[in-house]
Amino acid sequence: MCSQTKARHWRAFFYVTTMDLKPILDELFAMTFHAGIKPGLDRIADLCTYLNEPHLRYPVIHVAGTNGKGSTCSMLASILTHAGYKVGLYTSPHIRTFNERIRINGAMISDNDVVRLARPLMDRAKSIGGTFYEVTTAMAFQYFAEHRVEVAIIETGLGGRLDATNIVQPFLSIITQIDIDHTEYLGSTLPQIASEKAGIIKHGAPAVVGHRSGSDTSGRLLPDIRDVFIRKAEAVHTSASFAEDTIYVEMDTIHPDLTMTVSVTNDADRRYYTTDLCGQHQTRNIATVIAALPTICELYFVEEPHVREGLLRVKQTTGLYGRCDMIYTDPFTVIDVSHNPGGIIALRETLLASGRAPHSMQVVFGAMSDKDVAGMLENIAPLAHTIHLCAPTIGRALPVEELLNLALSLGIMNTVAHSSVAHAFKAAVSHGPTVACGSFHVIDEVVLEC
Repeated sequence: MCSQTKARHWRAFFYVTTMDLKPILDELFAMTFHAGIKPGLDRIADLCTYLNEPHLRYPVIHVAGTNGKGSTCSMLASILTHAGYKVGLYTSPHIRTFNERIRINGAMISDNDVVRLARPLMDRAKSIGGTFYEVTTAMAFQYFAEHRVEVAIIETGLGGRLDATNIVQPFLSIITQIDIDHTEYLGSTLPQIASEKAGIIKHGAPAVVGHRSGSDTSGRLLPDIRDVFIRKAEAVHTSASFAEDTIYVEMDTIHPDLTMTVSVTNDADRRYYTTDLCGQHQTRNIATVIAALPTICELYFVEEPHVREGLLRVKQTTGLYGRCDMIYTDPFTVIDVSHNPGGIIALRETLLASGRAPHSMQVVFGAMSDKDVAGMLENIAPLAHTIHLCAPTIGRALPVEELLNLALSLGIMNTVAHSSVAHAFKAAVSHGPTVACGSFHVIDEVVLEC
């Protein structure tokens, strides 16, 4: 696909907001600033009682983790969709349109359904101090119940134990890679964060853990957090298994279009799969998905061709994007929603493995002020010829002046500060191969320029 055609594709894909939807979304988003983030389950329980418990009307796979949970959810949804089931998929945050959060077999919730479901839930939430995320979660639960999905795959928003999604009663809980993030809510150590994620493990629902022990991709030795999950599973009388104990997935080839072929070894069996998700970090997610299949197959008829086709067409089937997505071929341009050091490391290693040389790329970078911005800058610097610093137009964004001062304090001198994401992106692509990263909000504004 040529650059112009791809640009038209992106504009058409994202331009879905209607005049009827806008005032509702403005009011809904305003709840973020009025109510903020409030961990806890009392308010979502009230909203679900108001709706007659929609979250209990279909089987649920519940997924938590710091990195990889969105990709893991989408892989599972793609496989089950190709197996012929009606699959609800709830993820967050969105990149361009709110509707992306709630999908059935890849199709986004309609504007009319957002308006219809949001109004009474917002009124109810305001009376009890509810939040944007709680209203959105209740909307997803109700939408899936109305459409009688055969399975819902539900991604946690923040943490697990006190996340609004944790009102569900899953038949399978999945925990992906754990890293330092949202320390003000989840704790400052991996064991503390793992304990919060382990809060989704429930009685009678086996847990599959995709987190790998040992060292991360930067060589940092990780504390052993396996016991956190084992103890939680024992406390609720279920089992916790670890993907790394039974499944080994190795990256075989990264193709020029940023698809990837992997080898999957399970006992003495080795199979090769091609997927439209790319990178060493995706091998961990694939291992997690493969390890979860035996439990899924106790309820659903999933065969090898479904797995093969599902992994091959994750993006096409589910609408997932922003995960090492090549949006232009000339110049080579990639967008990635990585927003913590672990995600940035995975992005860097993927692009280096695809043939990009160190210090060869124009990097468009902005971040939220509550993130480990220094860790992200340090880990993207080895890939960058020039880092184009910017701040997306959201209150939480780190101002570009502070971002520049931080980069200089870290000894990162190959930086240019820009007045907007748009200016940063235009300057970057005019100088050669480009990658944009650091925040969902950066990618939102980059896509507007495509």
